Amino acid sequence: MIKSESVILNQFLFSKIILFIGIITIGLLVISEAKSQGSLKSRQGIVAIVNSEIISRFDLISRINFILFLSKLSNNEKLIKRIRPQVIAGLINDKLKLQAARELKVTVSESELTAAINEVEKNNRMPKGQMIKFLQKNGINYQTFKLQMEAQVAWRKVVLNKVRSTVKISRDSINETIDEIRSNKGKPEFLISEIFLPFSNKEPNKLVYQNAMKLFLEAKKGGNFAALARSFSQSASAANGGNTGWIRAGQVDKNIAEIIAKLKPNGVSNPVKGEDGYYIIKLRKKRRSEGLTDSKVNLTIEQIFFPTHSASNNLTIEKIKKKAEQITSSLKTCSSMSEKGQELDAKNSGRLKVDDISKLPRSIQNIVVDIPLNKASDPIVVSSGVIVLMVCSRSGGQITTQTRNKIRGMLLMKRAELLERNMLRNIKRAAFLEIRR
Repeated sequence: MIKSESVILNQFLFSKIILFIGIITIGLLVISEAKSQGSLKSRQGIVAIVNSEIISRFDLISRINFILFLSKLSNNEKLIKRIRPQVIAGLINDKLKLQAARELKVTVSESELTAAINEVEKNNRMPKGQMIKFLQKNGINYQTFKLQMEAQVAWRKVVLNKVRSTVKISRDSINETIDEIRSNKGKPEFLISEIFLPFSNKEPNKLVYQNAMKLFLEAKKGGNFAALARSFSQSASAANGGNTGWIRAGQVDKNIAEIIAKLKPNGVSNPVKGEDGYYIIKLRKKRRSEGLTDSKVNLTIEQIFFPTHSASNNLTIEKIKKKAEQITSSLKTCSSMSEKGQELDAKNSGRLKVDDISKLPRSIQNIVVDIPLNKASDPIVVSSGVIVLMVCSRSGGQITTQTRNKIRGMLLMKRAELLERNMLRNIKRAAFLEIRR
């Protein structure tokens, strides 16, 4: 079934809803009873003001404890102090997203919220409708979770409305992408995850690098990379644990591509400077690009077979190849190939119809896929002889409508990611922000 652009965009934006919110045990939230007075006091007060709304110290402590639990990081004061600025930045972004939605009068229905929660349950292999019970079992206030989910869904709708009104994917863009994918067939591809910290007008690049280095050190110590990405990365891939999918060298900055090429599977890079910020890269897998899936190629082939014996040595085979070339090089049509095969009384020769080129051995595919029609191939050594092939007809092999729609969806995703980042950056620049130490 071919998916519409609306469905593709919805799938992309649904993936941006946080995959897992709220595993905070009572043991993480409650310090010891002997310190209860100090703990209560530490949870009071204001950490930040975002326009007219506050982020409380309780909000901050709850988010930090969540991150420590999910990322498998050690719970100590030094680490908490180290990650505190990034956690506050994440809380501020959440506030800004919800405020932007309200300003545009974007609302979230109960059915939309339920669908989003069901998606979280599905991604975490949780039975449908069990999120409330799970949160209650772990001492999490469901209303807090619900509010966070509402903010995410509202922001999804804001971005979706913007994408629909501004992003257009032209036929030329699709054709250029098709040509690029074809030209890169057989070249290395990398499955990576990333943590991205952007440059900011309010923060010097040096500070961004220092924050990136802190996250790198935690990842090297055994911290859960996906959880760190969800908590700290400011890329669209954060909702997927930093997973960007398969990429090629030409799709990223040159210096980042060089770092990726040197990584071993499961290796994590030092912070790498890109055009718009610092990246921490984890290489998960490598492979060779398979190119595009075209429609089936149908062929009609004329073949002349020159048998060899099991005892034939390399010298004998070379003589047979030379003889085959002398006989077939002057043949210009499939009819003449057929007549020559009959004249030689060559067994296993004759006309072959192939309804799908992929059924042929790879070595044969590579020859018949683009050899000119009515041109004899070079002699080909097979298990029991030497063959010469001539393609009489060839059809199919076009890019299917389904493939074009997939490419359109991929381009929409890329544009949506860039648009979303710019939207959040602009909202942040226009906001009144006060962070209290």
